[in-house]
Amino acid sequence: MSGASSRPQAGRRPVIPARPQGDAPEDGASLRWLLAAPHRLFYFLAMLGLATVSLWWLAQLVARAAGAPLPLAVPPSWLHGWAMANGFLPLFMFGFLFTAGPRWLNVDGPAARDVAAPGALAAAGVPLALAGAQFSATLVAAAAVLMAAAWTVLLARFLRLYRASRIADRVHARLTLVFFAFGTAAHLLFAAGLVTLSANWVHGAEMLSVWLFLAPVYVTVAHRLIPFFTAAVIPRLDAWRPLWLLAALLGVVIAHGLLPLGSVFVAGTAFGVLRLTVDAAGAALLFFVAWRWGVVQSLRIRLLAMLHLGFFWLGIALALYAWNQAMVLAGMPAAGIGLAPLHALTMGFFVGVAFAMVTRVTAGHSGRQLLADALTWRLFCTLQVAVLLRLHSEVWLAQTRWLAPLAIAFWCVALLPWAWRSALIYLRPRADGRPG
Repeated sequence: MSGASSRPQAGRRPVIPARPQGDAPEDGASLRWLLAAPHRLFYFLAMLGLATVSLWWLAQLVARAAGAPLPLAVPPSWLHGWAMANGFLPLFMFGFLFTAGPRWLNVDGPAARDVAAPGALAAAGVPLALAGAQFSATLVAAAAVLMAAAWTVLLARFLRLYRASRIADRVHARLTLVFFAFGTAAHLLFAAGLVTLSANWVHGAEMLSVWLFLAPVYVTVAHRLIPFFTAAVIPRLDAWRPLWLLAALLGVVIAHGLLPLGSVFVAGTAFGVLRLTVDAAGAALLFFVAWRWGVVQSLRIRLLAMLHLGFFWLGIALALYAWNQAMVLAGMPAAGIGLAPLHALTMGFFVGVAFAMVTRVTAGHSGRQLLADALTWRLFCTLQVAVLLRLHSEVWLAQTRWLAPLAIAFWCVALLPWAWRSALIYLRPRADGRPG
């Protein structure tokens, strides 16, 4: 080809080849890209939190299995429950809140700079608590109060968006605000428990975080998005999400969290029977909803399958809770399965859904194709192995000493490479050259 023929013709714009989606950007990684969009900032901070709490718990379990537990000023189980619930999941949720939330409300969202300072303080709380646990319970309590303050600022920012909205349907945004407020209160209750060294208060804070914050927010977001995402990909399915279904799902998880309080004040088996009824009915409802939303049809599409399989763990968790309660009522508590239901909920449902949602948002908002590649799918499957190992450690008690460390090892193998790959995306410009 001659040089003349390679020049653009007069009166026509030169054609600039588009960068293929999925290719790594030419620009090097830089922290400045974290301020290009709120989800970049919060997801990056969440990945750091995920790595921190995962490696910390791995070290704790390995040291315990070796017969040389690491010294802490507070019981490690207290920190484990609070850190795993709040060290990274809420940061993912804040990132989603300031990305999808403005679209729900039809308002302009904040710039990343507007939420960077409270976001950084919110992310710093758990690492500071883990470091302070080497010295004093008071330092851990101070870190929890710091997180509560940062969350309050962030929620006030979202409340401004909510009040600015003029659309009629603000149900999901309103509920999310309410449940986040319970999560903020849980930090203060956790801090009070540490200062007074009250196991009851610490346990209450963890249950408040799980059942009045995380679980309701997850259910609210799932109700809005899972049927929408599925119907967009599988035309044979409709976006079925009536409001009565949202009320029923929220009623199940909130009732599960509140009913144990009733058993403290009322003797007898009445509340035990009610808990069994709620958990069993809730499990049946969740399995029906998973089927109605297309869990079977989704298995052909990896990105969608991850979301549906993560949601399916909520039904499994409630079924396991029902089993435990049935064994208690039958006078056979030894046949129970301990903390297996809780880990099915937290590891399977919370983290499984987060893995799928964050993967989707990361791909869509970085100019990449909406798909899960082979490595992402293998990492998700490895996460499922970690969940099953952790559940088996509650059933096979004689082998718990090595099964629990093995479960957290698989957890790290699944999530740390995912966190690393995602973090690199947040530190680079979009693959398609667009802003954001």
